[in-house]
Amino acid sequence: MIKFFRNIRKKLLNEGKTSKYFKYAIGEIVLVVIGILIALQINNWNEHRKEQIREKKLLYSLKEDFQATKSNLLESLDYYPELMERLEKQLSYLGYNKAQITDTIKTQLTSTFFPNTKIFDGSLNVVLSSENLQLISSDSLKKHLTAYPSYLSSFKEQETEAKKLVLNEHRPILEHYFSLTDWYADDERYPDLHSRTVPSDLVGLVNDRSFQNVLVKEIYHIAITFNEAETLLNRTDQILEEIEKEYKKN
Repeated sequence: MIKFFRNIRKKLLNEGKTSKYFKYAIGEIVLVVIGILIALQINNWNEHRKEQIREKKLLYSLKEDFQATKSNLLESLDYYPELMERLEKQLSYLGYNKAQITDTIKTQLTSTFFPNTKIFDGSLNVVLSSENLQLISSDSLKKHLTAYPSYLSSFKEQETEAKKLVLNEHRPILEHYFSLTDWYADDERYPDLHSRTVPSDLVGLVNDRSFQNVLVKEIYHIAITFNEAETLLNRTDQILEEIEKEYKKN
């Protein structure tokens, strides 16, 4: 093709048709520029298509993680009221005497619980810790994604505090008064174990100020954690709605 154009220019010069030569040369330049612009446009289109594919993959990963997180948050929101009820029931036994503490109450007093909600934030961390955030075309979605870690941190902080109360305060107090060997009281392998061990003192437990205080603190933190979980669930739903909008666009 280049040789063909060169021959035309050479022929025009040899025939002395200078004006036609310049017109032809200008036309050829225009054609070259148009060709370059078309090539750039095709290249830009290809790059844009590749970015759309990458964005869709990111959106899919985000959607999977946020859906899993939502499911776990819903489970926790169902569990928190049960946990509160158990703690309040233990609170109602404070000050009981030996005659009032039945086997059922004993079981309830010696049970400890703490929430532990699994959050799936792997894809979110990938998006926020690299240039991948620029692949997200929706400004609204980017805004929600960048704000999410602060809500997540606030929620996990409260949940962790509740867990620490159980592990660092509640259980040590409980183990001070409750003999774990009671679990083997009916075990045939240890027929006389109960007579040889230090018995549990549940009356002392329900009359211990530290036990009373830790129950109140747990109830307080679970109540706050419940509110934080609801807020986080709301933010999770917003992000899932934004992701769904982007899917419909594409």
